[in-house]
Amino acid sequence: MNMISMQIQILAYLLIGLLLGKKKWITKQTASQLNFLVMNLILPCSIFHAFQTKITPGIIRSCLSIFMIAILIQCAFILIGRLLWKNHQPEKERINLDFCTASNNAGTLGMVIGEAAFGNEGILYTSIYAIPLRICMWAYGIGLYARNKSDSLTTLLKKIFTNPCIIAILLGIPAMMLQSAGYPLPDVLTRIITSIGQCTTVLVMLTIGIILSELSVKELASRTVVLYCILRLILFPAAVCLLLYVLPVAPITLQICVLETAMPAPVTAAMLAQKYKTDEQFAGKLVFLSTMLSMVTLPAWTMLFSMLVR
Repeated sequence: MNMISMQIQILAYLLIGLLLGKKKWITKQTASQLNFLVMNLILPCSIFHAFQTKITPGIIRSCLSIFMIAILIQCAFILIGRLLWKNHQPEKERINLDFCTASNNAGTLGMVIGEAAFGNEGILYTSIYAIPLRICMWAYGIGLYARNKSDSLTTLLKKIFTNPCIIAILLGIPAMMLQSAGYPLPDVLTRIITSIGQCTTVLVMLTIGIILSELSVKELASRTVVLYCILRLILFPAAVCLLLYVLPVAPITLQICVLETAMPAPVTAAMLAQKYKTDEQFAGKLVFLSTMLSMVTLPAWTMLFSMLVR
Protein backbone atom coordinates (compact mmCIF):
# COMPACT_ATOMS: atom_id res chain seq x y z
CA MET A 1 0.00 0.00 0.00
CA ASN A 2 2.93 2.33 0.72
CA MET A 3 4.24 1.72 -2.79
CA ILE A 4 0.93 2.63 -4.44
CA SER A 5 0.65 5.74 -2.27
CA MET A 6 4.15 6.84 -3.26
CA GLN A 7 3.46 6.36 -6.98
CA ILE A 8 0.23 8.36 -6.70
CA GLN A 9 2.21 11.12 -5.00
CA ILE A 10 4.82 11.18 -7.77
CA LEU A 11 2.17 11.26 -10.50
CA ALA A 12 0.44 14.09 -8.61
CA TYR A 13 3.62 16.20 -8.92
CA LEU A 14 3.66 15.50 -12.65
CA LEU A 15 -0.01 16.46 -13.06
CA ILE A 16 0.58 19.70 -11.14
CA GLY A 17 3.39 20.53 -13.57
CA LEU A 18 1.04 19.69 -16.44
CA LEU A 19 -1.54 22.14 -15.05
CA LEU A 20 1.08 24.86 -14.56
CA GLY A 21 2.15 24.47 -18.18
CA LYS A 22 -1.38 24.30 -19.60
CA LYS A 23 -2.35 27.48 -17.75
CA LYS A 24 0.90 29.15 -18.86
CA TRP A 25 1.69 29.98 -15.23
CA ILE A 26 5.18 28.64 -15.89
CA THR A 27 6.63 29.30 -19.34
CA LYS A 28 8.90 27.03 -21.35
CA GLN A 29 11.80 29.42 -20.65
CA THR A 30 11.19 29.15 -16.91
CA ALA A 31 11.05 25.35 -17.23
CA SER A 32 14.41 25.45 -19.01
CA GLN A 33 15.90 27.47 -16.14
CA LEU A 34 14.38 25.03 -13.66
CA ASN A 35 15.92 22.19 -15.64
CA PHE A 36 19.33 23.88 -15.39
CA LEU A 37 18.97 24.14 -11.60
CA VAL A 38 17.98 20.47 -11.27
CA MET A 39 20.69 19.12 -13.58
CA ASN A 40 23.53 21.19 -12.15
CA LEU A 41 22.76 21.37 -8.42
CA ILE A 42 19.80 19.43 -7.07
CA LEU A 43 20.27 16.13 -8.92
CA PRO A 44 24.05 15.98 -8.26
CA CYS A 45 23.32 16.47 -4.54
CA SER A 46 20.77 13.65 -4.70
CA ILE A 47 23.28 11.37 -6.43
CA PHE A 48 26.04 12.17 -3.94
CA HIS A 49 23.67 11.61 -1.02
CA ALA A 50 22.73 8.16 -2.41
CA PHE A 51 26.35 7.07 -1.94
CA GLN A 52 26.27 7.90 1.77
CA THR A 53 25.61 4.28 2.67
CA LYS A 54 27.56 2.35 5.28
CA ILE A 55 28.23 -1.22 4.19
CA THR A 56 28.38 -3.56 7.19
CA PRO A 57 30.14 -6.98 7.15
CA GLY A 58 26.89 -8.85 7.84
CA ILE A 59 25.35 -7.92 4.49
CA ILE A 60 28.45 -7.61 2.31
CA ARG A 61 27.68 -10.84 0.43
CA SER A 62 24.23 -9.68 -0.66
CA CYS A 63 25.63 -6.27 -1.59
CA LEU A 64 28.33 -7.80 -3.78
CA SER A 65 25.84 -10.14 -5.41
CA ILE A 66 23.42 -7.32 -6.22
CA PHE A 67 26.26 -5.10 -7.42
CA MET A 68 27.64 -7.73 -9.84
CA ILE A 69 24.18 -8.60 -11.18
CA ALA A 70 23.42 -4.88 -11.65
CA ILE A 71 26.60 -4.49 -13.73
CA LEU A 72 25.59 -7.42 -15.95
CA ILE A 73 22.06 -6.05 -16.32
CA GLN A 74 23.35 -2.64 -17.37
CA CYS A 75 25.73 -4.12 -19.94
CA ALA A 76 22.95 -6.33 -21.32
CA PHE A 77 20.45 -3.47 -21.65
CA ILE A 78 22.96 -1.18 -23.34
CA LEU A 79 23.46 -3.88 -25.97
CA ILE A 80 19.71 -4.59 -26.22
CA GLY A 81 18.93 -0.90 -26.70
CA ARG A 82 21.53 -0.54 -29.44
CA LEU A 83 20.20 -3.56 -31.33
CA LEU A 84 16.49 -3.03 -30.69
CA TRP A 85 16.24 0.55 -31.93
CA LYS A 86 19.15 0.78 -34.38
CA ASN A 87 16.86 1.29 -37.41
CA HIS A 88 14.30 3.51 -35.67
CA GLN A 89 13.70 6.94 -37.15
CA PRO A 90 13.78 9.84 -36.50
CA GLU A 91 17.19 9.84 -34.87
CA LYS A 92 16.14 11.97 -31.89
CA GLU A 93 13.50 9.40 -30.95
CA ARG A 94 16.06 6.63 -31.36
CA ILE A 95 18.41 8.35 -28.91
CA ASN A 96 15.63 8.60 -26.30
CA LEU A 97 14.58 4.97 -26.80
CA ASP A 98 18.20 3.81 -26.60
CA PHE A 99 18.78 5.69 -23.35
CA CYS A 100 15.48 4.64 -21.77
CA THR A 101 16.23 0.99 -22.60
CA ALA A 102 19.74 1.12 -21.15
CA SER A 103 18.56 3.00 -18.06
CA ASN A 104 15.43 3.44 -15.98
CA ASN A 105 14.16 5.22 -12.87
CA ALA A 106 15.77 2.83 -10.37
CA GLY A 107 18.18 5.56 -9.29
CA THR A 108 15.41 7.83 -7.96
CA LEU A 109 11.95 6.24 -7.88
CA GLY A 110 13.56 2.82 -7.38
CA MET A 111 15.10 3.84 -4.08
CA VAL A 112 11.81 5.25 -2.83
CA ILE A 113 9.89 2.13 -3.89
CA GLY A 114 12.62 -0.11 -2.46
CA GLU A 115 12.18 1.54 0.93
CA ALA A 116 8.39 1.16 0.73
CA ALA A 117 8.72 -2.54 -0.14
CA PHE A 118 11.65 -3.63 2.08
CA GLY A 119 12.23 -0.87 4.66
CA ASN A 120 15.75 0.26 5.59
CA GLU A 121 17.23 -2.87 4.05
CA GLY A 122 15.65 -1.85 0.77
CA ILE A 123 17.38 1.54 0.89
CA LEU A 124 20.79 -0.11 1.26
CA TYR A 125 20.34 -2.69 -1.49
CA THR A 126 18.76 -0.30 -3.98
CA SER A 127 21.62 2.14 -3.33
CA ILE A 128 24.11 -0.59 -4.22
CA TYR A 129 22.09 -1.58 -7.29
CA ALA A 130 21.98 2.06 -8.39
CA ILE A 131 25.77 2.53 -8.54
CA PRO A 132 26.33 0.94 -11.99
CA LEU A 133 22.96 2.33 -13.09
CA ARG A 134 24.05 5.89 -12.29
CA ILE A 135 27.38 5.43 -14.03
CA CYS A 136 25.56 4.07 -17.08
CA MET A 137 22.92 6.80 -16.91
CA TRP A 138 25.39 9.65 -16.96
CA ALA A 139 28.43 8.32 -18.80
CA TYR A 140 26.48 6.50 -21.51
CA GLY A 141 23.52 8.89 -21.44
CA ILE A 142 25.52 12.05 -21.84
CA GLY A 143 27.51 10.32 -24.57
CA LEU A 144 24.23 9.72 -26.43
CA TYR A 145 22.62 13.12 -25.96
CA ALA A 146 25.66 15.41 -26.02
CA ARG A 147 27.53 13.72 -28.82
CA ASN A 148 28.02 15.72 -31.97
CA LYS A 149 29.26 13.97 -35.10
CA SER A 150 32.13 16.44 -35.27
CA ASP A 151 33.20 15.77 -31.66
CA SER A 152 36.52 14.05 -31.07
CA LEU A 153 36.84 11.36 -28.41
CA THR A 154 38.62 13.88 -26.16
CA THR A 155 35.78 16.39 -26.54
CA LEU A 156 33.16 13.74 -25.77
CA LEU A 157 35.03 12.52 -22.69
CA LYS A 158 35.37 16.11 -21.50
CA LYS A 159 31.59 16.59 -21.83
CA ILE A 160 31.00 13.42 -19.84
CA PHE A 161 33.46 13.92 -17.00
CA THR A 162 32.79 17.62 -16.46
CA ASN A 163 29.07 16.98 -16.05
CA PRO A 164 28.00 17.76 -12.45
CA CYS A 165 26.22 14.38 -12.11
CA ILE A 166 29.36 12.47 -13.15
CA ILE A 167 31.41 14.58 -10.73
CA ALA A 168 28.91 13.66 -7.98
CA ILE A 169 29.49 9.95 -8.73
CA LEU A 170 33.28 10.35 -8.74
CA LEU A 171 33.12 12.11 -5.36
CA GLY A 172 30.41 9.80 -4.01
CA ILE A 173 32.32 6.52 -4.41
CA PRO A 174 35.29 7.49 -2.18
CA ALA A 175 32.87 9.19 0.26
CA MET A 176 30.97 5.89 0.54
CA MET A 177 34.21 4.01 1.18
CA LEU A 178 35.24 6.49 3.88
CA GLN A 179 31.81 6.26 5.47
CA SER A 180 32.08 2.47 5.57
CA ALA A 181 35.52 2.79 7.18
CA GLY A 182 34.11 4.98 9.94
CA TYR A 183 34.95 8.42 8.55
CA PRO A 184 31.65 10.09 7.61
CA LEU A 185 31.32 13.59 6.25
CA PRO A 186 30.71 16.41 8.76
CA ASP A 187 27.09 16.32 9.86
CA VAL A 188 26.32 19.90 8.79
CA LEU A 189 27.60 19.19 5.24
CA THR A 190 25.55 15.99 5.05
CA ARG A 191 22.40 17.85 6.11
CA ILE A 192 22.95 20.57 3.49
CA ILE A 193 23.48 18.06 0.66
CA THR A 194 20.55 15.94 1.81
CA SER A 195 18.18 18.91 2.02
CA ILE A 196 19.03 20.04 -1.51
CA GLY A 197 18.83 16.51 -2.91
CA GLN A 198 15.40 15.93 -1.39
CA CYS A 199 13.95 18.47 -3.82
CA THR A 200 14.76 16.21 -6.78
CA THR A 201 11.55 14.22 -7.15
CA VAL A 202 9.21 17.22 -6.87
CA LEU A 203 11.13 19.53 -9.20
CA VAL A 204 11.92 16.85 -11.79
CA MET A 205 8.30 15.70 -12.04
CA LEU A 206 7.02 19.30 -12.16
CA THR A 207 9.40 20.03 -15.05
CA ILE A 208 8.33 16.87 -16.91
CA GLY A 209 4.71 17.92 -16.47
CA ILE A 210 5.45 21.34 -17.96
CA ILE A 211 7.14 19.68 -20.95
CA LEU A 212 4.14 17.37 -21.42
CA SER A 213 1.69 20.29 -21.25
CA GLU A 214 2.31 20.94 -24.95
CA LEU A 215 1.15 17.41 -25.90
CA SER A 216 -2.36 16.18 -26.59
CA VAL A 217 -3.65 13.06 -24.82
CA LYS A 218 -3.76 11.15 -28.13
CA GLU A 219 -0.04 11.73 -28.69
CA LEU A 220 0.89 9.96 -25.46
CA ALA A 221 -0.14 6.49 -26.58
CA SER A 222 1.77 6.09 -29.85
CA ARG A 223 2.64 2.56 -30.97
CA THR A 224 6.33 3.01 -30.22
CA VAL A 225 5.71 4.38 -26.71
CA VAL A 226 3.31 1.52 -25.87
CA LEU A 227 5.82 -1.04 -27.16
CA TYR A 228 8.54 0.51 -25.03
CA CYS A 229 6.30 0.36 -21.92
CA ILE A 230 5.55 -3.33 -22.49
CA LEU A 231 9.26 -4.07 -22.79
CA ARG A 232 10.37 -1.88 -19.88
CA LEU A 233 7.67 -2.80 -17.37
CA ILE A 234 6.88 -6.44 -18.20
CA LEU A 235 9.22 -8.29 -20.57
CA PHE A 236 12.59 -7.03 -19.32
CA PRO A 237 11.91 -7.72 -15.62
CA ALA A 238 10.29 -11.06 -16.54
CA ALA A 239 13.49 -12.12 -18.31
CA VAL A 240 15.62 -11.08 -15.31
CA CYS A 241 13.21 -12.83 -12.91
CA LEU A 242 13.31 -16.08 -14.88
CA LEU A 243 17.10 -16.05 -15.11
CA LEU A 244 17.69 -15.29 -11.42
CA TYR A 245 15.00 -17.74 -10.29
CA VAL A 246 16.94 -20.68 -11.77
CA LEU A 247 20.26 -19.42 -10.36
CA PRO A 248 21.40 -19.89 -6.73
CA VAL A 249 20.74 -16.32 -5.56
CA ALA A 250 19.17 -15.19 -2.29
CA PRO A 251 15.45 -14.24 -2.44
CA ILE A 252 16.18 -10.62 -1.49
CA THR A 253 18.71 -10.39 -4.32
CA LEU A 254 16.14 -11.65 -6.83
CA GLN A 255 13.45 -9.30 -5.55
CA ILE A 256 15.64 -6.19 -5.55
CA CYS A 257 17.09 -6.83 -9.02
CA VAL A 258 13.72 -7.61 -10.61
CA LEU A 259 11.93 -4.72 -8.91
CA GLU A 260 14.62 -2.25 -9.98
CA THR A 261 14.59 -3.61 -13.54
CA ALA A 262 10.80 -3.08 -13.61
CA MET A 263 11.07 0.67 -12.94
CA PRO A 264 9.65 3.06 -15.58
CA ALA A 265 11.66 5.29 -17.90
CA PRO A 266 14.15 7.59 -16.15
CA VAL A 267 12.88 11.14 -15.61
CA THR A 268 16.39 12.29 -16.51
CA ALA A 269 15.65 11.31 -20.12
CA ALA A 270 13.34 14.29 -20.51
CA MET A 271 15.78 16.51 -18.63
CA LEU A 272 18.69 15.52 -20.88
CA ALA A 273 16.52 15.70 -23.99
CA GLN A 274 15.51 19.25 -23.09
CA LYS A 275 19.06 20.29 -22.29
CA TYR A 276 20.48 18.91 -25.56
CA LYS A 277 17.42 19.69 -27.76
CA THR A 278 16.68 16.03 -28.50
CA ASP A 279 12.87 15.86 -28.73
CA GLU A 280 12.05 16.38 -25.08
CA GLN A 281 8.35 15.86 -25.81
CA PHE A 282 8.92 12.29 -27.03
CA ALA A 283 11.12 11.62 -23.98
CA GLY A 284 8.32 13.03 -21.82
CA LYS A 285 5.85 10.59 -23.37
CA LEU A 286 8.09 7.65 -22.44
CA VAL A 287 8.43 8.92 -18.88
CA PHE A 288 4.76 9.80 -18.36
CA LEU A 289 3.10 6.68 -19.79
CA SER A 290 5.59 4.21 -18.29
CA THR A 291 5.31 5.89 -14.86
CA MET A 292 1.52 5.83 -15.04
CA LEU A 293 1.41 2.15 -16.05
CA SER A 294 3.96 1.22 -13.38
CA MET A 295 1.25 2.00 -10.80
CA VAL A 296 -0.21 -1.35 -11.87
CA THR A 297 2.89 -3.35 -12.81
CA LEU A 298 5.06 -2.67 -9.74
CA PRO A 299 2.48 -3.86 -7.18
CA ALA A 300 1.92 -6.88 -9.45
CA TRP A 301 5.63 -7.72 -9.29
CA THR A 302 5.67 -7.48 -5.50
CA MET A 303 2.66 -9.84 -5.34
CA LEU A 304 4.55 -12.29 -7.55
CA PHE A 305 7.55 -12.09 -5.21
CA SER A 306 5.37 -13.12 -2.28
CA MET A 307 4.45 -16.30 -4.17
CA LEU A 308 7.98 -17.07 -5.41
CA VAL A 309 9.70 -16.86 -2.02
CA ARG A 310 7.26 -19.08 -0.12
